Amino acid sequence: MKKYIYTSLLLLGTLGLNAQTKETAKADTYFDNLEYVNAISEYLEVIEDGKGNDYVYGRLADTYYNVFNTTDAEKWYKKVVVTGNNPEQFFKYAQILKANGKYDKANTWMDKFSSLAPNDVRAVAHKNNPNIVAKLLGDSPKFKVTPITEFNSKYSEFGPVLFKNQVYYSSARSGKSRSYGWNEEPYLDIYVSDYDAETGALTNESKLGGKVNTKYNEGTVNFSPDGKTMYFSGESYERTGSLFSKKFKKDTEGKSTINLYSATMVNGQWSDVKGLPFNSENHNTGGPAVSTDGKRLYFNSDMKGTIGGSDLWYVTINGDGTYGDPVNLGNKINTEGSEMFPFISSKGILYFTSNGHPGLGMMDIFAAKMKGDDFGSVRNAGAPINSGNDDFSFTIDEESQKGFFASNRSGGAGSDDIYAFEQIIPVCDVTLTVQVVDSKTKAILPMTAVVIYDENNNKITNKTTDENGNVQFKYECNQAFKVEANRELYLNNSIAIAKTDNKEVSEQLPLDIIIVDNKVMLNPIFFELDKHNITAQGATELDKLVAIMNKYPEMIISAESHTDSRGKDSYNLALSDRRAKSTAQHVISKGIDASRITGKGKGETQLINECANGVKCSEEAHQANRRSEFIIVKK
Repeated sequence: MKKYIYTSLLLLGTLGLNAQTKETAKADTYFDNLEYVNAISEYLEVIEDGKGNDYVYGRLADTYYNVFNTTDAEKWYKKVVVTGNNPEQFFKYAQILKANGKYDKANTWMDKFSSLAPNDVRAVAHKNNPNIVAKLLGDSPKFKVTPITEFNSKYSEFGPVLFKNQVYYSSARSGKSRSYGWNEEPYLDIYVSDYDAETGALTNESKLGGKVNTKYNEGTVNFSPDGKTMYFSGESYERTGSLFSKKFKKDTEGKSTINLYSATMVNGQWSDVKGLPFNSENHNTGGPAVSTDGKRLYFNSDMKGTIGGSDLWYVTINGDGTYGDPVNLGNKINTEGSEMFPFISSKGILYFTSNGHPGLGMMDIFAAKMKGDDFGSVRNAGAPINSGNDDFSFTIDEESQKGFFASNRSGGAGSDDIYAFEQIIPVCDVTLTVQVVDSKTKAILPMTAVVIYDENNNKITNKTTDENGNVQFKYECNQAFKVEANRELYLNNSIAIAKTDNKEVSEQLPLDIIIVDNKVMLNPIFFELDKHNITAQGATELDKLVAIMNKYPEMIISAESHTDSRGKDSYNLALSDRRAKSTAQHVISKGIDASRITGKGKGETQLINECANGVKCSEEAHQANRRSEFIIVKK
């Protein structure tokens, strides 16, 4: 069922090409019905007859992609992308290149995909972290993966779920004579095996009894915390108690859909099967996962409102057994690709499968810490959990740090196999708290915009300080960041966050107030005696003025230079004018238009204390009169 759902959703990327012709009608029918083995034969025949074109090459490439024949998929994508401009084909070509270990070339095609679809979540993620593959392959493994070849069959096994010392999973191992046409494997049923947590052994496998399995496909399962209700995926054909009162009528394309069902344990058997109310013949719903408190049911669906091919959603499970309306998990989790197979661990971590988030190729497993209705950053589980192949349907027992996932990587017993793993490096999280304050008064600054960048200066997220001037950010240990704050009337500032494995890090981020009333406030700008050249200290302060003028592009400044009363009035006026014009010229040299700043000397005409001609004053008092002021003429 993994392939049944997944490949049908992938068809979204093939729409909008050239219209089919009578030469491709038969192949297209097979393709639309997910009968890929037959579709490949028919498309190749069209090409052999000399009637191949970009439409045929693209369809053939997508067909090989859907059955994970990466060698032939690469061959035909390579042919079609040269002249094509379909972003999804560029993306799939990049995925296939990753699967075939051609990472540099994959990056080139991700760049081209990003140029065609710059606002796509996948494109933005790639531009923010183009070297993700090297990082994932270079990181220390967090898991030890163990093949369980003796358990798997030559057919598909996937969707393992640990529950009460047993593992439930989907398999086509029955060897039924009936098969479905995407790869000619038998239909899927739900199986159960006993699980020994100490040894990891899976024994006493059997097909799940009761009224869950039918002659068609049944897929992934999950359970309510009390164990009284099972949720599972199944095709919409002929199911007693489904949403449809009659034998299912195929949709307008002649295909069934995947639905979610519940079953109740009655006298030791799963029965009383009911279709969930948000099923529809117009969309798929599958991959059930119940929250640890039993109050939410998470699932994947391509229902209306979906961002990509398939999104993760949830519904509230009400106390009376009814369900709330479906809620999309949003674009922090969902992408224009497909997100599937959610699983909620006892520590409140959402694990899921995606081909849209940056990874090693095809479908990867990801994790995000749940925080109420929000989520922390999405993390790739890394190698060896993930590979260049399809890696999906992750489950973990947080107490033993052991679990299972499925993959179609090479070396297995069949098409999709279940693998065991043990987490050898526990998830290490750091909670960073940054408080933004006024640098002089130390007053907290709520409602301040904060941007967090990674060590490569790629923006990760935007936040706003709370009533205590704080923002919080949770991330994986031993990562470096830059945190920048931006507030009206203040100069932007940033701090570096060093790599650490401490659980909590607290920092203050001070901001210099720079606009008071109608003036830009800088530290004193010092000149050498009788000189008007800008010193290094003066340049540092004037660069702050440049920054604030860049922040406010309509701002016009009048730079006024003042002297103390010592010396002749006429000399002081001329010296201050030279200094004011040097000040303006420095700002202009930094890229500020000359029309936005003027310099004017005031000499000793505007003293701010009693130190006029003939008055004996301290050096500190005279210094107070030697100043530059930056008057805001227009903001």
